Amino acid sequence: MRAVKKRFNFCLAQLVLLGALSLSSFVSADYSEHPSAQALIDTLVSEHDFTVEQVKAVLVEADTQQRILDSMTNAAEKTKTWTAYRRSFLSPIRITQGVKFLATHEQIFDQVEQQYGVPREIITAILGVETNYGGYTGKASVLDALATLAFEHPRRSRFFTSELAEFIVLCREQQWSPEQQLGSYAGAMGMSQFMPSNYRRLAVDGNGDGQVDLFEPVDAIHSIANYFVHHGWELDGPVTSRAAVSAEFDTAVIGKGLKPNHSVKALALAGYHPQDKVPTENKARVIRFNDADGDEFWLGYQNFYVISRYNPRSKYAMAVYQLSQSILSAASDAE
Repeated sequence: MRAVKKRFNFCLAQLVLLGALSLSSFVSADYSEHPSAQALIDTLVSEHDFTVEQVKAVLVEADTQQRILDSMTNAAEKTKTWTAYRRSFLSPIRITQGVKFLATHEQIFDQVEQQYGVPREIITAILGVETNYGGYTGKASVLDALATLAFEHPRRSRFFTSELAEFIVLCREQQWSPEQQLGSYAGAMGMSQFMPSNYRRLAVDGNGDGQVDLFEPVDAIHSIANYFVHHGWELDGPVTSRAAVSAEFDTAVIGKGLKPNHSVKALALAGYHPQDKVPTENKARVIRFNDADGDEFWLGYQNFYVISRYNPRSKYAMAVYQLSQSILSAASDAE
């Protein structure tokens, strides 16, 4: 009997623990009364003609999501090696699906390439990396995600508070119920995973139906192309080159960021030599991937930097580029 009672108490304790863990990831919070909410309310009232009551009615629906904060901390770009990160996005199935996506939307890509000058394989690779070509656009509440990050993530509070304001305006424009919109843990939406500010300013009505709907492919394809042009995509410009390094290469030129900052000629003098022909006056940024398999060195040009405007991590931009080339090669082989 004692053994049975002991077992019962153990099981009860486990259930209590599981319940606590479950609740810890979902906490009801009245963000309409949060000390930092007043600036957001003032902005929406003064700049977008909301009433205080309208803004508070949205904020009161938001809940704190601990898993959102955990996801920000444990993003793959931060935790995976380049080899592991690359493997997760350049899988055979993702390449095959990319080839099918290109073929399915061939006429749309013909129009988009002519209009914007952004290659179809780059746009397709963005969609492949972001949402598996629309197969997974996210299951997080966008309102919860943006509110949690705006009010519970001090380091990036300003950015996500701005995006929360943009989201509330976007919901009015699109006639959405804010609490019903789903997206990524960072608040990005649609096949193209646009943040609310980009959805409002750079999304395009590609099919001319009078609505901007990034949850369908035509608008998503046009919008990605428009996003790239906005950030300075260079027509027929190079993206990246693998670099060989001299024995005494200068690590001081690597630095932080991905914006091109030295000419190819200057980088060659510093010990970084592109493995394909690129005009020596072109500007580039040295990219270094540290991995257990050894270091890789690349030169990233303006178009590499433009890809990184989607996600400012070198692993992300390189995965998009390499997936695009794999899709292009596989599509050519299939012809």
